Amino acid sequence: MLVACLVAGCHGGGDAPPPNPNTAGQQFIVTPPNVAFAAASTGVGTPPARTVMATVTGPTGGTLFARLVVTGDAVDVANSFVDILGPTQARITIRPVSPAGLAAGSSHTSVITLIACNTDPSCSGPQIGGSPATINVAYTVGPLTTPPVPPAPPVPPQTLAPSVGAASVAGDVVLRGSGFTPVTAVTFGGTPAADFTVMSDTEIRATYPALAAGTLNIGLNGGAVPFGPPLTLVAKGTLAAATLAYPTPPQNMRGLAFEPVTQTLFVGAGFSTPTNNQVVSYTFAAGSWQLTQAPMVSNLRNLALSLDRSRLLAITDTSIIELDPATLIAQPATLAPNVTTTTPDAFLKGIVATNDGQAFITSSSPTATAIGQHWLYDIAARSITGPFNSYAFPETGGPDNGTRALIVQGGGLLPVQQYSAFTGSVGPIIPTSFSLAHFHPVATRVENINLPAFDRNGSRMLVASFNGGTIHAVYDANFDVLGRVPSNDLVGGIPVSTAAYAISPDATRAYILQIGAGVCRVRAFDLVTPPGPSVQYQELTITGFPINLSPNCPAADFTTPSRMLLDPTGNTLFIAGERLIRIVTPLP
Repeated sequence: MLVACLVAGCHGGGDAPPPNPNTAGQQFIVTPPNVAFAAASTGVGTPPARTVMATVTGPTGGTLFARLVVTGDAVDVANSFVDILGPTQARITIRPVSPAGLAAGSSHTSVITLIACNTDPSCSGPQIGGSPATINVAYTVGPLTTPPVPPAPPVPPQTLAPSVGAASVAGDVVLRGSGFTPVTAVTFGGTPAADFTVMSDTEIRATYPALAAGTLNIGLNGGAVPFGPPLTLVAKGTLAAATLAYPTPPQNMRGLAFEPVTQTLFVGAGFSTPTNNQVVSYTFAAGSWQLTQAPMVSNLRNLALSLDRSRLLAITDTSIIELDPATLIAQPATLAPNVTTTTPDAFLKGIVATNDGQAFITSSSPTATAIGQHWLYDIAARSITGPFNSYAFPETGGPDNGTRALIVQGGGLLPVQQYSAFTGSVGPIIPTSFSLAHFHPVATRVENINLPAFDRNGSRMLVASFNGGTIHAVYDANFDVLGRVPSNDLVGGIPVSTAAYAISPDATRAYILQIGAGVCRVRAFDLVTPPGPSVQYQELTITGFPINLSPNCPAADFTTPSRMLLDPTGNTLFIAGERLIRIVTPLP
């Protein structure tokens, strides 16, 4: 199996095609997916028709065909239709029924299913990826018996991201909230910001100067504009190197997170019997690392800290469970509606906390023809909505400032999708496309070890993709390729492969874990000067690099699961595999 994995490159979900393989990486997207109509009374005219656009992304696949299937009583089926505008675009005209035939004070709905293909007008053959797409239609006819009271607009949650930084180092943060328009002064612990920009009434982007370690309250106009979340700066050099053992050696990695204020490392451990999965925590106190808790979280899939670090968000196959980071005591689970019926054997898989008070979550399936979805978990309300959109074997990652979450897909060259915390919308990043490199440590349970890695502000991204071979490329904030780090190499004639990777918080370095027969090492690369899209970054050859981790290598092989993570100071590297956890500090 190892030989087969090396030859195939372990890409695209084990060489599985994306949904509807005959579409060659195309994706069918409708915008907007929700449409509403309203008539003041039964005696007024029919509301005007609405238009929805459908776009095919990816390579052109020939003639576009599309047909509508309408259910519900809100839509005039005879006068609603689809126009094909070209091989990649269609326009859907939706006309509501006349209010004359409806009861006053009533509400009506319809669902329009849009089936798209490149085969024939009836779409009897393979459909385009993302097809069928749905459009939800709502229609109300007044006057209502009880006039509705308009809901108060939601108050944006106050967030600061990142909420932790390095002492004695300037840094950038994003403030989210409301009432920011009159702000003319920003301070951190009484010290004026080095720079700030009021982007809108709900967003401020600020740079704090180099300040001493501690918790710093943020003042807006001297406190006249309320803002609660503080900034915490931590000093480097307070942690110790260590080799940590698991209570029970796991089979899979189920997430890695570090809480720098309490100096606690959280490791998600997966086992051959998923109901025995655990969240294991190690806290650095009194000069050493201590195993503190290891509660079982049945069917644990992944985990992430909320941006204020008050909650550890664990996702299982079908639910989100909030754990107290100090005690790992679980709150009642929040079920993800329809997860188990969306696709065969579907499960939640990836999670990223964003600075709009949400956690962005992806789901997937082990079957080659099934699709993945994304979901939104409102942390304050403890509620989940979705599913939205469809993807092929998706995985997600995002920067510590919580501005966005990236969705990369496997199985073929598919557009990278981006969730924006400022707009709440998801859309493809054209023309950036990936075939995400996948590994499968457990049969029938799709695992994506190669998550997108970011610096704290999202100015650099590193991810493993497949395009005739595995490529570890570094991208900028606009997703232009800047350069590469090695995917494979030779050490004394021994083949080694990159098993995990990370980017320093300040975006100046990339770290890779390379594993081969008798070889286990960490290499570092200087990201300051981009060499070019297909050129390798300059390796750091200062004393101490490469870092030899043998004989206590965290993972048995590059195909087995391992994760890497840096603390906010960039001085400590956490490496967790199925064998051991290595804490490397101070970094050279």
